[in-house]
This record gives sequence, C-alpha cells and structure tokens, in this order.
Amino acid sequence: MQAKTQCGGGPAPRPDASLRGIEVSVGALVPGFSPDRTSYAVVLPSGVEAVSITPAANDPDAAVSVNSAAVQSGQAAGPLRLETGRNVFRIEVRAQDGQTSRGYEVKALRACPTPNWVKVADAAPWAPRDSAGELVFAGRMWLLGGYTPGLLSDVWCSSDGLAWEQAGNVPSESGINIPLNFVHAGRMWVTGNDGRLFASEDGARWTMVTDKAPWAGRYAAGGTTFAGRMWVMGGLAKGTIYNDVWSSADGVNWTLEVANAPWSRRQAFGNVVAHGGSLWLVGGGITVYQPFKAYRDVWRSPDGRDWTKVTDCAPWPARIWSCCAVYRNRIWLLGGFRAQPTWNNFNDIWYSADGADWKQLVSENLWEPRHELSAYVHQDALWVVGGNAWPLKSDVWRLHVPGLTFTSQPVLEEFVHAEYSYAAQADFNRSAGAVRYRLIEGPAWLKAEPETGLVRGTPPAPGDFKVTVEAFDDAGETARQFYTLHVISI
Repeated sequence: MQAKTQCGGGPAPRPDASLRGIEVSVGALVPGFSPDRTSYAVVLPSGVEAVSITPAANDPDAAVSVNSAAVQSGQAAGPLRLETGRNVFRIEVRAQDGQTSRGYEVKALRACPTPNWVKVADAAPWAPRDSAGELVFAGRMWLLGGYTPGLLSDVWCSSDGLAWEQAGNVPSESGINIPLNFVHAGRMWVTGNDGRLFASEDGARWTMVTDKAPWAGRYAAGGTTFAGRMWVMGGLAKGTIYNDVWSSADGVNWTLEVANAPWSRRQAFGNVVAHGGSLWLVGGGITVYQPFKAYRDVWRSPDGRDWTKVTDCAPWPARIWSCCAVYRNRIWLLGGFRAQPTWNNFNDIWYSADGADWKQLVSENLWEPRHELSAYVHQDALWVVGGNAWPLKSDVWRLHVPGLTFTSQPVLEEFVHAEYSYAAQADFNRSAGAVRYRLIEGPAWLKAEPETGLVRGTPPAPGDFKVTVEAFDDAGETARQFYTLHVISI
C-alpha cells in the first residue's frame, strides 16, 4: 500500500503535537525542560501573585492552549493568577491533523506568607559605606559618617528609607568609624574616631560635649542607653582590650560601674542592647583576622554592675563586626564576619526573647552577606542599611513582622497511604510566651500536636484537602495558616 503524498509528490508530514520548550516568567522549571517529559513544577515565593507560561511547539502551526485557553506557540499565556499552595496549569498541543494531541502539566507551588525582607532601595544617595553610626530620632532614621574606605562625618536622614537628605556634618576631623551613638535627653550623640563626643538636637548643628571621656579613643566599644543613662563597655585602645563598664547621664561626667566585668575582655561592636529591663551583651570578639577570635556567649545585667551569663554557646556561628537590635520584644543578631574556619560575611538572621533560646529566621528574600551594616527599628519594622558585602553597599532593606505569625512553610503534597508530616511553627507573639497549635480545618485523619505544632496523619485516599492550622498563646493572640494538601495516587 503506497503512502499518501502531498501535491508536491513527497510523503505527508507526521502529525507533531510536541513542545520544544516551556518558559515561566518567575522561577524555573523543576526539572529543566526535556522533550520526553510532560510534567514539571515551579516553586514560587509568597509575594508572586501571578505567573505567565510560554509554551513553544515544535510545529508552529499546531494549536496550543493553556487551561483550555488558546495561545499562539511561543507567546505567553497570562498573567495567570496564583492561589497559595498548589496551582496546576495544563498545556495541550493539538497537531495540524486535528486528532493528534499531547498534554503537559506545570505545577506552580506558591509559598504561604511568612516574614520576608523587602528591598526598599537598591542604592541610597549617600556613598556606599560600612561602620556608620545609626540612630532613630524625631521620626527618622539617621546615618552618621562611616568607612568608604575614607572616614566620613556626613549626616543623612530618612523617614521612609527611600528618600534621604543630608542634614549636615559632625565636626569631627577624624571621621566616624564604628562609633558609640545614643539617643538621650532629647539629643543625638555620636563619637568621632578620636573619641570626642558630640551631640545635636537636629542633626545639622553639633556641639562637642567632651574630649576627655575615660573611654575616649577606644575602637569598637559597645554602647546603648538604659535606665536614663548612656552606657559604654569594652573596646580596644592602644593595644589593650577592656571589659569595664561606664555610664553617664550628661555625657561629661562618667561613672565606672565595674572595672572588670565577668565577661572576657572584648570589642562589643553593636552588640550591646537594652531589653526587658536589662542590659545585654551578645557575643563580640577581637578584630584581628588570624588568629580569629569571636564569642558566642550572652550576658545580662539589671544594673550594669552585676552580670549573669545567660548562655555560654549560642547556636549562631561566632562572628565579629555584627550588630544587634531589639524588635518585637526579641533581640536580633544581624550580619558579621569570620576569618576561620572559612573567610566569609554573614546574612543569617537570629533572634531570641530571653538570650538563651535562639531561633533562625529563614526568609524568601534576603540581603547579601555583609558586616558592619546599619540596623534600625523604625515604623514598626526592622531595617538593614548599607554595610560591607565586598564591595560596600548603599542599599536599604525592611522586614515587617505583624505579630504572632507562622514562620514555617507547609508540606503541600503527599502520597496516599504515606505518613504526612508538617512541623508548623509560629512566633513573634507580643508576650513572647509559649505558643500552642490546633487544627481548625482538615480531614479526619489529620491531627495537630498542641505543644509541638506537628501536623501529621496518613491519608487513606487521594484528593485535595483544605487545612487550617491555628497558633495561639495564653494572652489570646492568634494566627492562622491556610493551605490545600494534595494527596496523590502512586
């Protein structure tokens, strides 16, 4: 029997209903496209509300559709709205013969909302820098001097992290480099690199308060305000490392609270904060590269004189040139650098309500690893500005935590007859007390352990199941996480 031929005399082309590629506007196909594979996934962050899918057919005249809507081969379908959790987009290719077809599937898994960093500005108008002073005063964030690599004394301020204006200059010929800085008695205070202490009510006019402070000239001492006084501790000067503690109500007269605190001599950088009615010293170290020396201990004092070791070994890697802030009733550790066992900057985010139990916050978006960044707590958010990421940076990042919120991502898919397990975790309740869990909605075979948040069970049949997990504390604060669990037949 002879094959049918076209009018030109050659054999008719074989019907082709295959794709030569699939592209998604956000994320990447997992696994990557292969001519023989018809099923793909793409994992998307919670902030992505829609995605476009571009299927390209081997035969440009083949009919292509995405979720039954026609689309031209090589052109994007969408934007396609996304629900939280699992979204399935089905692609059909129908050959020119009108009979031959092939189906493909793109499964988009959109994450549940969790605390996430947002880049506010890629480059602020001030020169990229690290080691600047940072204060929140009069409803604005203030950036004071820093290393560019020259030392500057310029003063910049912003209410929203996007628009910055230069207010003036601190009259410090030595420049500003890892300074002591305070907001106290209605003024901003900052030290020049030579140890002179300046104060200002508006950021434009600065007055030298003293050049004879007993700690003058120390590098990377720790400081904060507490109990109506300014506090200074530790640091390096003329080859000597200190572990003394000083305080002052006026910036001129300084009281030696303790000559040798029980914590070892060190530079404290930005790791001294006031939290929960106490002073806290978090880690610190000595700024030489080799041998590298940094601490992971945490100390607490109710008065600056009596110190108690809260933990000898916090879980975060030891580092220098880091900083701490207090946000959502927790101490946060941000950034830093180490020279051993590897030479690297950090961008891991750690927080603790009591200084002993530390948790790491993992987010979809995150600033580059860096040290000597500037951190602020402003407008109900935590901010990271600038720092040394090799090269120096002038970017601005913001993290807003609304209160008690889930920090974990649910497992969205499981096989039938296999044990499903999801460790739900929520945090940042105002009380910082224990959080418990319960299942508000879900199939009968699924349970939640109240104390641990472990959601588990074995599905007896395939299907889609709506799940709602609630976190709550004794103060009545609650948070809910909603998702659809897809159970698949093997």
